Amino acid sequence: MSGRDRGKGSARIDFDFVYARLITSCGFTPAEIDEMSLHDVRSLFAYWRIYPPIHEILKYVYKIEREPEPKAETNTGDPSGIGGLIARFPNGLVRASGTC
Repeated sequence: MSGRDRGKGSARIDFDFVYARLITSCGFTPAEIDEMSLHDVRSLFAYWRIYPPIHEILKYVYKIEREPEPKAETNTGDPSGIGGLIARFPNGLVRASGTC
């Protein structure tokens, strides 16, 4: 089981955020992150509190904020989950990655 699978639904550690931040900032692969200890990750994040990665500095300089995605409603009458997809893409358009 990879570290991404551990802690799903945990209020303490958001592993999706940890993986995304390490992949974006350091270029680590998921397998490399799986080999890291929690102590190593915490040390790196502590260092970034003093010396943040450049993309985070630019976010604050240019005041770039992303609106949170609308939460998909869980409806027991919708076992396929199509209602959640419709809520995420109200205009029906889905952009392929890498396109403008």
